[in-house]
Amino acid sequence: MKKDKFLFLLSKKLSNDISVEENELLTLAINTSDEYKQLADKLTKYFNQRKAKNSKTDKLRAAWTMIAKAEEENFEGTFDYAAPKSKFNIFSFLKIAAVLILALASTLVVYTLQKRSQQEIQSFNTGTTKSFKLLADGTKIWLNKNSELSYNSSFGKEKREISLQGEAYFDVVKNSAIPLFIHVGNITIEVKGTAFNVNAYSGKPYIQVALIRGLIQVSHTSDPENRILLKPNQKLIIPKALVQGNTSKFDIEPISTLDLLNETKWTSDTLIFRKEKLKDLAIRLEKKYELKIEIQSAQLKERRFSGTFTTETIKQALDGLKLSYPLTYTISNKLVIIKD
Repeated sequence: MKKDKFLFLLSKKLSNDISVEENELLTLAINTSDEYKQLADKLTKYFNQRKAKNSKTDKLRAAWTMIAKAEEENFEGTFDYAAPKSKFNIFSFLKIAAVLILALASTLVVYTLQKRSQQEIQSFNTGTTKSFKLLADGTKIWLNKNSELSYNSSFGKEKREISLQGEAYFDVVKNSAIPLFIHVGNITIEVKGTAFNVNAYSGKPYIQVALIRGLIQVSHTSDPENRILLKPNQKLIIPKALVQGNTSKFDIEPISTLDLLNETKWTSDTLIFRKEKLKDLAIRLEKKYELKIEIQSAQLKERRFSGTFTTETIKQALDGLKLSYPLTYTISNKLVIIKD
């Protein structure tokens, strides 16, 4: 989701003028982006603190409430029908003005916060569980257990820099103007839009890079001119004791489609869905959790959900769906029954 769309939805939520569908989109954006979550937390806190101090905003909100009530009552007993009607609709203007004021204030606060944190580094450690990250530019990253990832807080705006320890699968959004650099040990991987797996656990003597699609360029951190181009269905093996500047230590080997799937098999636990009908999502949940799901409501089958499941249990997953829609469920052995 683009930043201006995110700010627009957030301003509507802060002004209590957001629809259910818009709120789902906003929640998804916050849950899948550290940057958006941080901005949402800070903006919400900012407006809550300002609420008691800003009498003009309070008066505007009070006026808005009165306007809405008058419209619901069709202006009964309050409107002089004999009076000439003005072409200028003050009620619509006030509503638009309120949203614009909130949006403008949000933009100013975001700009200030971004200037302060532009040089900060965002870090994430998976610990003993796998995880999924969606960065601000749309790049998707699956992180294996005991892996650590760090990236610049203004990721995707001026630069895209990532450091990795452990194992990760990257699906990178193409941006020729801002290439992505991944730093792993003493090598740098440059990508402009591709998918690949990097295995760089500290206890292993090798760094391994397997390319699924696109092109990536691998070079020595201290010697960028000493580089190798990796093509799809190729695997690069780099000893950690690599002699600086010696490209003969790079070992590229072809890899079959089956072996390539085995390289990324560990990512299969991650389930990503966006505006997906429950009847279709149930099929994917059955495969992930190896059970049977029955939906006892025709209307509920067509209900759409968005989210990401990684290491959640089936109960935790269903409880997550309940946050978007008040469904009920029962679990008995390998059978799940979902209903309104």
